[in-house]
Amino acid sequence: MFFIESIILWMVELTLIAVIAGIIGALAGLGGGVVLTPLLTLFFGIPIKYATGASLVSSISTSAGSASVYIKQRLANDRIGISLVTATTAGAIIGSLLANYTYSHGLTWIIYILFGAMLIFSIIPTIQRSTCELPPLKQPDRTTKIFRLYGTCYDQALKIWYRYWGVRWWLGWIIMFFAGIMSGLLGIGSGALKVLGMDWGMNIPMKVSTTSNFMIGVTAATSGSLYWFFGYITPAVAACTAIGVLLGARIGTRMLVHVTNRQIRWFFVAILSYLGIRMVVRGLGREGILPISSMERNIFSLIIGIATLFSLYLVFGRRYSQTNDSTLSVYLTQMEKPNKTEKRFIDITSKVLKYGVIITAIFLISGLFLLFLHGEGMGIPLSRIVNLKFGVDTSLFSINSVLHYDAKLDGLSFILTGLLVLIAIPIVMVAINLIRFIVERNRLYIALAAITLLNLMIAILIIPRVVV
Repeated sequence: MFFIESIILWMVELTLIAVIAGIIGALAGLGGGVVLTPLLTLFFGIPIKYATGASLVSSISTSAGSASVYIKQRLANDRIGISLVTATTAGAIIGSLLANYTYSHGLTWIIYILFGAMLIFSIIPTIQRSTCELPPLKQPDRTTKIFRLYGTCYDQALKIWYRYWGVRWWLGWIIMFFAGIMSGLLGIGSGALKVLGMDWGMNIPMKVSTTSNFMIGVTAATSGSLYWFFGYITPAVAACTAIGVLLGARIGTRMLVHVTNRQIRWFFVAILSYLGIRMVVRGLGREGILPISSMERNIFSLIIGIATLFSLYLVFGRRYSQTNDSTLSVYLTQMEKPNKTEKRFIDITSKVLKYGVIITAIFLISGLFLLFLHGEGMGIPLSRIVNLKFGVDTSLFSINSVLHYDAKLDGLSFILTGLLVLIAIPIVMVAINLIRFIVERNRLYIALAAITLLNLMIAILIIPRVVV
């Protein structure tokens, strides 16, 4: 009885942590994994390869849970997303293969240091853009016209309609390719780099950069299918964190439309600075370079994080307080209604995301209940399924075997089915966009969507047959 109670308490704690990660991920388009991975490894003691696997699944949850609202409110721009996700999916394949090499050769300390360095790196551009709600004016370039990098949206915090346009698509694509590598290598949606590419590289407003939520899902699905094959996704951990992130993403999405970009950015700097430094210190500690206790690591990271935040505020705080958003008048426009085709596909995609999330949640919650009811799943005892040191190897389960056990109302197979549905949602989204571009006879975007689907099929069907 005590064993069951301790497991339930552990799962509740995991879910609550994931709710917080989901809120944060949805607010800034970063993906829940950015916060979830450090929390799972630093405070729950979960091995980082399983933490990154759970974080990938949770990143898809953030994407699916928030993208449906962003698409319906026209904050997300699917054309921009499709044009850039060709880079992230290709990068995710490379990054996932690098991750497998790193873990199989006992080089996990590299993952800690790279993860922390990426979080710290994302702070500076985030603060630099805190001086205005909308980006500084840049004239459209050739890529703006070729890729149709423009749109309009309503900002409830500013109470205005504004038009926007992107520039330097090539720079955004390069950053996205690197973001995809980091996603596969570190097991995150890599939303920080995606927002950096769109916000800084392409000069797209922060809230429109929530388009990265769609991209996070597709990128994480690419990496997630490979992590499934490598056996890095622990079903029990992934189920709890996915449910929590789904809830958090819904909360964060509704919060986003009522806050300003400045509030979002400073809030994240405080979180990213501490977690980034803490991950680096953990990585150095594993190699014996910084041999200090866990408590000393927390104190050291907190002090350095506060010092970093204070220094950045001194540098950018005055500029932040004196800004009056002189660019607002340039971006102001009248409300624009979507055409019939666009409206039809907005409704379709939002419904696919909505019902996909509901189906996922039903399978995951039912699976956890059945798991406790039967005390085992797919012939594996509950004690082994919830063991954090030796995760259940997902590479041993084919889709056919999962469906076979579903018919027997098996808890573990229900969880695995829910995770498979979650991974499938972004793939279906890309397919829907491909159909839309075919209807619109947009040859460029037909090609871009087809390339993205090809990358996904390479990750799902080809690499598992080639890599031993």
